[in-house]
Amino acid sequence: MREEEIIEKLQRLGLTKYESVAYITLLKLGPSKATDITKESGIPHTRVYDVLSSLHRKGFVDVMQGTPRLYKPVNPEVILEKIKEEIIRDIDSLKGAFLELYREVHGEELPEIWTIQGFDNTVERAEYVIRSAKHEVLINTPLEFLELLKNEIKGRKDVIFVIISNFREVPDWLKGDNIILARSGGAPWLMASWIIGDIDYALFFGALPRDTRKEKFYSFWAKSPRIIQNYMHWFYTIYFDNSEIIKPPNYEKLPKPLSLVNIRTLIVLLKFAGLPRKAEIVGRIIDTKKPVTIDGEIIDYEYTPLTANVTFRHNGKELKVGGIGSYFEDVEGEKFILLE
Repeated sequence: MREEEIIEKLQRLGLTKYESVAYITLLKLGPSKATDITKESGIPHTRVYDVLSSLHRKGFVDVMQGTPRLYKPVNPEVILEKIKEEIIRDIDSLKGAFLELYREVHGEELPEIWTIQGFDNTVERAEYVIRSAKHEVLINTPLEFLELLKNEIKGRKDVIFVIISNFREVPDWLKGDNIILARSGGAPWLMASWIIGDIDYALFFGALPRDTRKEKFYSFWAKSPRIIQNYMHWFYTIYFDNSEIIKPPNYEKLPKPLSLVNIRTLIVLLKFAGLPRKAEIVGRIIDTKKPVTIDGEIIDYEYTPLTANVTFRHNGKELKVGGIGSYFEDVEGEKFILLE
């Protein structure tokens, strides 16, 4: 990293330009006199003592008393870790304060959908969706945008990816055992791009800008299980079901137990894994809303644009299990755990 970049980042952490330069100079020289720091850094002699005193107050410099007085840089790992902890505490405090302020004024929770402005901010949010997912990530986007997420996708071997794009051929970095690929079919590409993580976060947007630096670009960020459940349904029924699967998962090599939260992702996997499959299902009895965890075997499934459920044999009895929001089945499944 260039020294100019380091100075810029230190300024973002609260140091002035002179303080940043002085600290970098001390890292180069080790314990030094103020005159040596002035000579090496170019900081005016009339300013250097104030700069070093400020660095001492901020925890970046230790003062070694004596004649002459020496200034010693604090270990960067120590001071940066301290700053990191302080920033995290401040962010957590601000989150609570902002939520409380919003509730006081509006009497309700924050909106479930936010507008994200800027292409780079959209890419960062898409990366966050992938990093934070615990079970599955659904992606429908042109290959041009998908390639921007390459490192995040390669780094996650512990979740299932279902990815739809305008593939011509499969890149090597998308050949993981945990990845299902489909080539876009009848669904129009300009309708939307989706990046969905579990039922926690979703990002969606329209056509990509031709010039990401100049054109205004907006995407939409959702954090609501109720809304995201609908997005997941649309992802499968509008896009996936109208696309051609070009790379199945390598189910036998996937680590077990394997947890999923979407009934349609479960059924797509079962089509390749075969039946029956030992499993555990966490959810609620639909009639009573009572929480339940049942173990047994998935012995059949039903998958149509309107219906998605599995037949589950538990203690000699067959139950119909649907996904979140089910009301025709016996059990509303919130988590599906494949055991073999």
